[in-house]
Amino acid sequence: MISIVRGLKEYYLKPQVGAQYNYRFETIIDDFTNEKRPIQKSCIRDVMIMPIEKQDSLEIYQIFTSKITIKSNVSIADEYLIKQLGYVFDEIEAGVDFSGKIVKIYNLKALQFRWNLKQEELEQDYIGASVYSYFKNIGRILNNESQLIDFLSDYKMFGLYFHGLFGNYLLWEMPIKRELRIEDFEYTIVNEQIFPEKRDFVKYKIEGKSEAIDEYKGELIYNEFQLQEALIVCENKMHSIKYGALFLG
Repeated sequence: MISIVRGLKEYYLKPQVGAQYNYRFETIIDDFTNEKRPIQKSCIRDVMIMPIEKQDSLEIYQIFTSKITIKSNVSIADEYLIKQLGYVFDEIEAGVDFSGKIVKIYNLKALQFRWNLKQEELEQDYIGASVYSYFKNIGRILNNESQLIDFLSDYKMFGLYFHGLFGNYLLWEMPIKRELRIEDFEYTIVNEQIFPEKRDFVKYKIEGKSEAIDEYKGELIYNEFQLQEALIVCENKMHSIKYGALFLG
């Protein structure tokens, strides 16, 4: 009886308590709406992921964002504000289950308290409908643990690392199928198919279909039970979005 997928019976992260894993996460958005002047924007986050303990069936991680860099071929209005809003989520303490999915936020109250202070500070310098919309959205996310988990699990945050795809793999259950929304494509629904396979390394090949996206593909590369690099690409005629992660050591 065949019970493996290309040599891969099962796969899990094997975090070492006290270790520090440094990553660079990047989101690149290309806008081709104006053919004569395409716009490219990127957001780069330097992140340290630290397993700190195990409680019951959950691995507890600290996720620390040390630096946010924004780049573009055009000027970016309120770049400082955008960075400050990003740093609202710079210290996360998350509970992660066996599949690698975030299921609990342990420092939710601290995040809410810090946001209240930061919002009061920013309101002294920033006003307007767009600013109010930013603040309202962050408040909505932080007031609901489930929404915060969904936000942190998005590919543009930490979803390339904490994706919930680990487990036992049986040939007749492949590929792994799931539905998700791509916020940067106006919450377009994508039907993903994930193909785990083992070669000299472990690779998760990802394909997707959506009415609003012409091309959707990606891969996650692992070695020694640790993510080495990841890339998701979704494109249509007007936009191209790339989500990437790279292990720095």
